[in-house]
Amino acid sequence: MKDRLREIHLTVGIATLLVFLGTGGYLRMSFPDLYAGDETVRYLFRSRHVYLLFSSLINILLGLYFHQSQSPLGARLQFGGSLLLLAAPLLHITAFLMEPLSQVRLITIAATFLSFVGTLAHVLGSYQLRR
Repeated sequence: MKDRLREIHLTVGIATLLVFLGTGGYLRMSFPDLYAGDETVRYLFRSRHVYLLFSSLINILLGLYFHQSQSPLGARLQFGGSLLLLAAPLLHITAFLMEPLSQVRLITIAATFLSFVGTLAHVLGSYQLRR
């Protein structure tokens, strides 16, 4: 299961990195017309763009360096954390597409929260690995 999780994290991370590059191209080509000098709109688009990079890098790192805990509790924490970290990029992509002009950022907040809790679960699971 460990190797499969690593592959999935790496695949999701690379795919999200490609989406990040694509959204960067979109912002470079179309963005000046979209934001029309409104710095708030510019900030909202750019922040969601950077969140894509953030979630892709977390998954790439887990894909490269994940070591499963031998402790049953640690392994469960890591597995749960992985599920959350794998869901976060999908929510960040959804937020980029659906929330950029909205100041209500529920999807972005949910995705960032999943990343936080997923990372915390991996840290705690890794602590179990060292015990």
